[in-house]
Formats: sequence, structure tokens, C-alpha cells
Amino acid sequence: MIYLDYAATSPMSQVAIDAYRQAAERFYGNASSLHDAGSDSKNVLDRSRKVIASTLNVSDRGLRFTGSGSEASFLALCSIAEANADKGRHLITTGVEHSSVRNTMNWLEKHGYSVTRLPVNRTGRVEIRELEQALRDDTILVSIQHVNSETGTIQPLKEIGELLSVHQAVFHSDMVQSFCKLPVSPGEWGLQSCSISAHKIHGPKGIGAAYIDPGVSWSPFIADATQENGFRPGTVDTPAAVAFAAAVNDSSTGLEKKLAHVRRLKKLLIDKLESRLGDTVTVEGDPVHTSPYIAGLRLYGMEGQYAMLECSQNGLAISTGSACQINEQKPSPALLAMGRTAEEAMGFIRLSLDSSTTETEIVQAVQILTKVVEKYLEKVVTNE
Repeated sequence: MIYLDYAATSPMSQVAIDAYRQAAERFYGNASSLHDAGSDSKNVLDRSRKVIASTLNVSDRGLRFTGSGSEASFLALCSIAEANADKGRHLITTGVEHSSVRNTMNWLEKHGYSVTRLPVNRTGRVEIRELEQALRDDTILVSIQHVNSETGTIQPLKEIGELLSVHQAVFHSDMVQSFCKLPVSPGEWGLQSCSISAHKIHGPKGIGAAYIDPGVSWSPFIADATQENGFRPGTVDTPAAVAFAAAVNDSSTGLEKKLAHVRRLKKLLIDKLESRLGDTVTVEGDPVHTSPYIAGLRLYGMEGQYAMLECSQNGLAISTGSACQINEQKPSPALLAMGRTAEEAMGFIRLSLDSSTTETEIVQAVQILTKVVEKYLEKVVTNE
């Protein structure tokens, strides 16, 4: 199987597996317990926290482990909104966010908050003037993703941060698809909160982290929670946190070299597909401000779900979009927000790469996808 669905999840690296196994054997105590076994677990947990925070270039005092990247976004957004509700109840986000942020904003809206969803241009980018016009005196929180999980479009976080630097609104970003894949600098960009995940970077599933600047007010979503300084309930999975840190170290090492490799592969992929399929395939997302790890494609006259299943039967694993919403059998909200029709959005597929992906795999993937599309088109013509 040629695996090109790394934006959905990645296999654990041997480095992360070894770290998890060793931590599970040695640090079995509850990090909140006061005996030596608990203290040992707390020490290694805090060391792991420092490693991850250091890679983000933020204070480890603001980093809290969660059960996933989605939970990190939910808890961060709700905690910040509730703590700052006395200053206003207006929130701003976009129409192209991951479902975890989109659903959290829907939940907050049902609980008395007002939400403005910024439009995006045809490539999925937020226009700064749209955000500037949407800001109000009672705006307390702005959440805009870094990299879109379907198209790979990169949002102008630095410019947004500069705009928000003179406003009371707290700036949050879902950075799940960019952390340890692209250079990120939350502090320099004016971000006060962000969400990250382990399993996108060859770490274990079931663990993520939320960062909230120590100077930002927040209140626990669940009252009297005792774990992670009151941020959430439930015993922290210390071995998973250790493996997360190991994966961060491993993934962030040689980042520029990995980026150059993946950029070459994405260009090869798109060039060959456009050469073989012509107008049958359209590349979605911003052509300049884009993650090389994600190639969002739209097939003409063919449903992405069908293409995905046929590719799977031919030994190629791809996706029809975010793994958190592919079972909905609905057009991608991100594609609709970018101005595509429901029919066009249903033709969307996503191929996502990794630094371990090879040129041979890309060539074979193009051959398989081309075969699937040509076979389908021949079938359509025959039926007509």
C-alpha cells in the first residue's frame, strides 16, 4: 500500500515507540501523586513539556497536555472565551477551519456568544481587511488556523497578529498541520494560544497539547479539574507525553532539508497529474502560500469518494478531506467557503505527503490515480 494520507495520521516512528515503551516501563506512577513514583513521572512529564514548548518557542508554563489536537482547540477556546466574557462575547473565526474549531464555535454560539465567520478568497486565504472590518469593541477571541488540512493553504498569521496587537482579542490558531512540518513562531506572530497534536508527526494517538500564554486569562471548562493545573480532568498519559516529545525532537531535526524534499515531491505529483489528466484535475488552495505536505485536488465529473475507494483497491491510500468529517458524506465546508458549488466540492480528494515519501511512490500514485480516473471516464462515455 502506498500511503499518502499523512494529514489524517502518521505511523509512530521507532524513536517514539522506543520512548513510549521505556517510559511505560519506568514511569508508571501518577504524576499527581506525592510519592516517589509519582514524582518521577511528574519530572519526566515536565521535561517532555519543556521539549515541546521549546520547539514552539513558548513558555512551558502555558503548555498543557490534552487527549488530542481537537480537544486542545475545544478546551483552549472555551476556557479563554469564558474567562474573558466580561469584556465581550464576540468571537471571530473563518469558514475554512477544521471541524474541531468549527464545532466549538457552533457550541459557543449556542451558549450566548456571537460568532463572525470571515469569508476567504478563492484560494482559501483570509483577507486582512475583512478581519479588520469584523473586529468590534466586544471581540474577545480570534481563532484562525495556520494550515488548512484539506487544501494546504497557509493563513497570514503574522499579519493578523500585527493587526490584533492593538486589540484586546486573544489570538488562537489551530497549528496541528504545521507544527514540526513548517517553521512556526507563535510568539513572533502575536499568537497567544495554539493547538498541536502528536499523531500528525509520528507520535502516539490520543495526545495533543494546548498552549495559552501565561498572561492570558482562562477558566477551566470543567470546574474543579485537577490535572494539568486545572485545565482538564483525567490522569495524564506520561508515556504518551514522553513519546510526543521524542517525536517532536525527531520531526523538527533537519526541517529545512525535509521541506525541500517534500516540495520537490509535491511539484512532481502535480506536474505529472496535470500532464496526464489535463483539465480533469484542478489543484485547490493557494499556489504560493501553501504547505508542501498537502495536495488538495478536485476531479471533474467524478466524486472524490469513488476515486478514494478505487484508489484504495489499487493499493493507494488517499482521502476525501479531513478524517474528522469524511463519514459525513457531505461537501467539504472549506471548499464551499472558497466558493465551490456542492457538486464541485464533492469531487475533492486529498493526497498528503511525508518526509519519508519517495519519488517512486509519487510516480506510482500518479499511475494509479490516472488509471482510476480514465477508467471512470471511459465508463461514463460508454454509458452515454
